[in-house]
Amino acid sequence: MKKNLLKKILTNLDAIITASTLTVCVILVNVNVIMRYVAKSPIQWCEEVVTSLFVWTVFIGSAYAYRKHAHLGVDIVVNRLNGKARTVVEWTMSIIELAVLIMLTIISSQYVYHLLFIRGHFKPTLTDLLRIPKAYTGIAVPIGFGLSAIYSIYFFLTDRFHIIKRKAAVGSEHQVEGGNF
Repeated sequence: MKKNLLKKILTNLDAIITASTLTVCVILVNVNVIMRYVAKSPIQWCEEVVTSLFVWTVFIGSAYAYRKHAHLGVDIVVNRLNGKARTVVEWTMSIIELAVLIMLTIISSQYVYHLLFIRGHFKPTLTDLLRIPKAYTGIAVPIGFGLSAIYSIYFFLTDRFHIIKRKAAVGSEHQVEGGNF
């Protein structure tokens, strides 16, 4: 029982992080509005915390949406193609997509590195009000892009090479909710 629960949590960690950070954002913003207009005393640190949590929500949520095939796409051209032409376009797009995700992961990792190190010395850049390292917020960006790259590799291996077997969704190539990944 505990093993299944742990597996479920780890499998859906991106969804849990996204839901948690978004929930805390909504609660903090609403409490701050009440404090500002009712008590006439806004919470000073609220904007900084909500901004950081929202960065986590966006980038980890983006990876979750990628895993669930929930990103919008314009596939008018691909849908009109048949046979080998369609396969070539799909392979090409998968390779370009993976290359872009890897590039964004590397660039965002370098950004986080520069938030922590100045001229090779550990000197983290701090937030203005709470004085916590900005890297705590920035690390969400390479994590989100890195997860998306991992999911892209997984989908490439399952959909293009058919190396990894997974259950096909009824009536479609990908399952949007309750997926197998």
